[in-house]
Amino acid sequence: MSTRNDYKLNDVDYLLQLQKTFRTITFKRVVKTGNMYVTNSINESSSNDVRIFTETQVKRSLIACFSSYMPQSIKEKLSFFSKGEDQNVMYKFDDVHDLKLGENYAIQNVGHSTLLIQLPGINILTDPVFNDLSKLLYPAKTLSHPTVDQLPKIDVIIISHNHPDHIDKNSLQNIFKTFKKKEWVIPSVFVPMGDKKLLQSFGFEQVEEVEWFTKISVLKDNNTVNFISIPADHRSGRYGLDHHRSLVTGWIINPEQGNVIFKYSGDTRSLTDENQIAVDAVLWHEIENKAFRVINGGVDIPYIICFEPSGPNYTRCDMDVTHQSTSYSALIQFVEAENLAKLSNKTTEDFIKKIKTIMMHHNKFEFGPDRFNEGLFIFKKLLSYLAFNNKDLNHELLRQQEKLNLNLDREQLKKNLPYLSRPLISSLPMQTSLLVHAKDFIINDYLTVSKKVKGLDEEQIKQYFSVYLKRNTIFPKIGERLNDEQIKNALFDPQNVPKYNKKENNPT
Repeated sequence: MSTRNDYKLNDVDYLLQLQKTFRTITFKRVVKTGNMYVTNSINESSSNDVRIFTETQVKRSLIACFSSYMPQSIKEKLSFFSKGEDQNVMYKFDDVHDLKLGENYAIQNVGHSTLLIQLPGINILTDPVFNDLSKLLYPAKTLSHPTVDQLPKIDVIIISHNHPDHIDKNSLQNIFKTFKKKEWVIPSVFVPMGDKKLLQSFGFEQVEEVEWFTKISVLKDNNTVNFISIPADHRSGRYGLDHHRSLVTGWIINPEQGNVIFKYSGDTRSLTDENQIAVDAVLWHEIENKAFRVINGGVDIPYIICFEPSGPNYTRCDMDVTHQSTSYSALIQFVEAENLAKLSNKTTEDFIKKIKTIMMHHNKFEFGPDRFNEGLFIFKKLLSYLAFNNKDLNHELLRQQEKLNLNLDREQLKKNLPYLSRPLISSLPMQTSLLVHAKDFIINDYLTVSKKVKGLDEEQIKQYFSVYLKRNTIFPKIGERLNDEQIKNALFDPQNVPKYNKKENNPT
């Protein structure tokens, strides 16, 4: 039995190929400067991390120490499970099995950013995290399913960056030990530049580290899957003082023989226009070169499955430095459809009909004030804003900005909590969202993306967005397994999202 996977690394040649094919597009790699990979000057400083950590831990401490003294409305605001969610809301413990007859691919949401992607002959696992990051500071709030013991054979593990919620030592060592015990081939691991030694220290031998726009082709059972590293705008670091020591990346996953292509964005803030068009050029390049995609003189478009981060969303001024919002993650499909249409002889409608956005990077840990399913609440709010006329939307934007400027968290916390809580409350950053969730960023995300859509007036854009956001956006439950037909036919129903009662609405 072979103890290694067969793959081919294509670094310089692939980048040159992109540059030759798309002469007007810049494919820019991050230059290591002073032992640092800084993707954007905006996130060079880590000061926002300190504020996010403080807000998170103050929130948890207030609940732990003073919950019995809180009004119910305040307790619900500070609680991660603000709706009293039961297991049916949180989980769908689907069986783990190989692709069945008729299934072209399947995706299982293991939890947070960990996804099991099953293709014919090849299984892929993303950013494996199965347990607490820290029992004291960052305990896992939900289970992972499947567990490591329940995983099928994994051929490739892809890593976006080395933050502990994306590279978990215990999870990866457990995978290594479990596969070794079962006498399975140990997975190959593809990591951003600078993380190879870390993964090797966990026991993995086949580790490839890559710069952006590097292609790795994996061959197994007459199937070829291409992995291309793409830009992500984020910050690496594991210990608080080692920021930017390694690169961050997203991935394009292209099964050459399949009618599908995947984009795994990893952890990122919204990309610059330059990097976004470069990512979409990689997508189109891979689509054009699929094994049998040419039909009647043109290129048939496969389904484009985009795994996008659903936050953290709050507090937005701090999260925006390194994390795109749920609303932007949902809306980016319209930018990609525009870009792909420009790169091809196709229309935006040709592409938007084939894009599916699957939300991830949420619902396992408390990062900032985000609650369980916060992204779902934000997405529903985005859909409701699309029904506003321009006058009402502008008025709502001003109202949300006023909430942000008033910043009533401290006042309401002091009013509703015992005097002993004052030192904790006083330690909060200047801008917080523990009780008051200003939603101005949702409207601004809509306005930003709508300006990039050509050929439609404002009302047509709202209708266009409303229709395809519902058709194309999926929030899988933890443990839920979706095959190609289920993904193709998914339809978001806002009525399934829990509603706030009037008492809850007062502080927000």
